[in-house]
Amino acid sequence: MPKGEFLLEVRCEEIPARMVRKATQDLGSRIFQELLNRQLTPREIETGFTPRRLMVALKKVPGREPDRSEELTGPPASVAFDAEGMPTKAAVGFARRCGVEPDELRRIETPKGEYAVATVRTEGRPTARVLAEIVPKAIAELNWAKVMLWGDGIGPWARPVHGLLALFEGETVEFELFGVSSGNTTTGHPVISPKSIPVSGLSNYKSKLRKRAIEVNFEDRRKTLSKGLAAAAAELGGTMVEDPSLLDRLTAMCATPGVVAGRVADKYLELPREVLIASLRDHQSAFTVEKDGDLLPAFLTLMDRADDPEGHVRRGNEWVVEARLEDAVFFYGEDRRKSLEERAAALDRLSFHEKLGSYAEKTERIVELCGFIGRQLDWQEESRDAARVARLMKADLITEMVNEFSSLQGVMGGVYAREEGRPETVWRAIYEQYMPQGSSDPISSTRAGRIVGVADRVDTIIGILGIGMTPSGSKDPFGLRRAAQGVVRIALEGEMELDLDLVAARAYQQYGSRLERDAEDVLSVWRPFLFDRIRHILGLSDFAYDEIEAALEVGATNLPDLRARVAAIHMVREEPGFRSVVLAAKRIANILRDAPEQELRADLLSEPAEKLLYQAYQNLKDDIKKAEQEKRYEACLRTMTSFADVLDRFFVEVLVMDENPDVRNNRVALLQAIQRSLSRTAGLTAVVVEKTGDGNGKAVNG
Repeated sequence: MPKGEFLLEVRCEEIPARMVRKATQDLGSRIFQELLNRQLTPREIETGFTPRRLMVALKKVPGREPDRSEELTGPPASVAFDAEGMPTKAAVGFARRCGVEPDELRRIETPKGEYAVATVRTEGRPTARVLAEIVPKAIAELNWAKVMLWGDGIGPWARPVHGLLALFEGETVEFELFGVSSGNTTTGHPVISPKSIPVSGLSNYKSKLRKRAIEVNFEDRRKTLSKGLAAAAAELGGTMVEDPSLLDRLTAMCATPGVVAGRVADKYLELPREVLIASLRDHQSAFTVEKDGDLLPAFLTLMDRADDPEGHVRRGNEWVVEARLEDAVFFYGEDRRKSLEERAAALDRLSFHEKLGSYAEKTERIVELCGFIGRQLDWQEESRDAARVARLMKADLITEMVNEFSSLQGVMGGVYAREEGRPETVWRAIYEQYMPQGSSDPISSTRAGRIVGVADRVDTIIGILGIGMTPSGSKDPFGLRRAAQGVVRIALEGEMELDLDLVAARAYQQYGSRLERDAEDVLSVWRPFLFDRIRHILGLSDFAYDEIEAALEVGATNLPDLRARVAAIHMVREEPGFRSVVLAAKRIANILRDAPEQELRADLLSEPAEKLLYQAYQNLKDDIKKAEQEKRYEACLRTMTSFADVLDRFFVEVLVMDENPDVRNNRVALLQAIQRSLSRTAGLTAVVVEKTGDGNGKAVNG
């Protein structure tokens, strides 16, 4: 075993996949931190797990604790020593407690007077002894969602513990936990390879487990499983329908990433594609297989073993799948007995929130908000489609299929609308109403879908904020952060030039007297809440934080326009003239802080440098204004750089705060006029630039 390597494995009964991965990471972090506290800092950490084992490996751990010296203060010197300077009984007792001889005590002067002091030297312990102390405590104190006792009240822990492997530099770290003694052995599969396996180190441990088809590394296991699924799909003549979250789930559920393929009766292919996929995924954790866009009568799922020679695993899965698909056929048939209109008419019996009314009331709010958004965008036809969508989009909440498969919320409404022969713009918008749900999901493909997507989310956000339920920390039970992120992405990627503050205000009005907070209070929470999502989304596009902040200072409710401003700053920020203008803008802001508005008079300009600056301002202000109005933001910013040289000269040659109040106020007025022009596209003072000692930067700093 490599020097300084510690290997730990906890073997237990099967832990649910949703719990074991985080627990393994937490265990590694706990042990690492405890060693760090004792100046035994590992250089590397590696974790791994299967449903029945947690593994932590720490590498390059020092072999022993460093020696320590500590000064302990005892009684006052007047009490510790007699008139001849000999130790008293008090000093002898203090020395005994500290483990030193009385003649080793020293006197030191403190703010409280002279005291006796003992220097206690502690020899560092071997790391193995330290590990024996901290590891069982770290294991026992792991936080689990649910715990249990076993045997004669042993525990509590997630599942009964059956084995402990603990090695430091190849030697067993001896301790006992839950009635189990640590050792130098592991085991394979509890049925296929249950015999003890001696282990000498991490490499040897992983190698011996792999020979028994067990892989403890999650990423390696995931890759193996993914390849196995792809190969099995190819043998069936198709390709696997990708589902990364399902692949993660199956990886966490196994130790041996085996694949089993099963058949689906042809009659089940008559179910909508979405239903077949959801039923197999949600009930059997199984992938579907497709060819040329059509599903094949087959499924693929996990088999936590290398092979299935007798076919028992395959037959068992097929039996369960058939029962689940029969349920799906029944639910699908029941749902089709009623139209979406009939179901929408019953939404008054389904509560959106006890303080915010029913889904029927939410539907009416969304319909009105869609019209408001459509008028802002001048998307008249699309807003009419959006209103039709809004009246039907929540109807599938009271279908059997959505009750069984919550992941099909919205999707089933779109499927049923399509089957009822509704226009594609309508059924597709219903189908895509919850898009995007994640950062990598696309937005709705239709304008009507984008309108209802924004309207639905803003209605929810304003309603929940309006009853005082603002997300805090990690608590966000109504998913408001995800909803706001959806609003931002839809508006940005859908080129929706909306004033989102106006949309939010209109959403507030529609709640009437239901909301507990006043409008300005709600909007004051809405704006920073939205800004945080804007910063996050634009930051993912590799824009710098100061570029985003500079654009936000001008306005943030029209998101495509905001992005254009951010992009313009990004493009011109490295140009020397622009850096100089930014530095000048910062200096102007400092000079004008708290200054009242002044009237600019050309006849009071006297110095050549201020006359030159005034003339430059007169020549360029209209160009800047025109470029900004036409949304040519790069051109606008580049035009501003024409001020660079004259601004540099002005600050070198002119004293703004002249003794003559008329001259001083006029120069302030000139800077105020220039500040208004410089602030048209972005708040330049938010841009971070280095104050260089050459070129334009030097003049501005002079």
